[in-house]
Amino acid sequence: MILAGKITFSQSRASLAPPTVNTRYGRMAAALVLALTLPQVTYGDDRPEPMIFDLVDPLGAKKGEVEINTLLDFSPRTGQLEWSPEIEYAFADDYAVEFELPLENTFAKEYKVSLQGTFGKLDKGRMIHGWQAIGRRKNEAKAYAAEALYLNDYKFSSKWSMMNMLGVRHTGIAKSGDFIGLLNNSLFYSFKENFSFGIEVNSEIGQRRWRYRVTPQVQYNFGANGKGAIIHFGGGPSQLDRERTEWLLTSRLIYSF
Repeated sequence: MILAGKITFSQSRASLAPPTVNTRYGRMAAALVLALTLPQVTYGDDRPEPMIFDLVDPLGAKKGEVEINTLLDFSPRTGQLEWSPEIEYAFADDYAVEFELPLENTFAKEYKVSLQGTFGKLDKGRMIHGWQAIGRRKNEAKAYAAEALYLNDYKFSSKWSMMNMLGVRHTGIAKSGDFIGLLNNSLFYSFKENFSFGIEVNSEIGQRRWRYRVTPQVQYNFGANGKGAIIHFGGGPSQLDRERTEWLLTSRLIYSF
């Protein structure tokens, strides 16, 4: 600017003034909008699984994956041991079959075959869902039973996840069997990639009675990427298949190939 024959330079005060409160909040709002519009983080599929009512294979299993495992239930009151060795095989991507032999001490209570499929992923990979169909031959009752369930696994973050199962069981095919509603809910917290804690609630809802089992549990993976040995351990009260509440100690030993 030219004043009285002199050349002077004026600086804009606004450019040197500190940001106002409104300016700072405006920048924060813009950053929040940008964060919400960016693609969200997709968490990995190495998710904890329920111990009692387990999956045939992890949802989204790849063809050729093999798993052997056994569930052990021990009643300190009666000294009775129930165990269920099983083998699982993914015969195609997203589809697996399981053969299981539930035993009471050394007596084979049932023969069990299960099929499982994966529908896919939703919510940018946070949710994966599928289905499971189960057939049983009850040796003592000489009867056949069947179950069908919808499976939904949701990962809230890298630490928290939940598995929900909803379905129905027919206790006696071609006989006067009953229909029983099945609801299994599990919540997990992963302390580390290979160590997690969870609580599993299994419910059977009949016409006149609700049976339940509640099992806090820990899971430790000795391998990596879902392969190798995994151990589950827990315990809690159960009324499933029992007239009185029984406290059970439970473990599942798994080896994946």
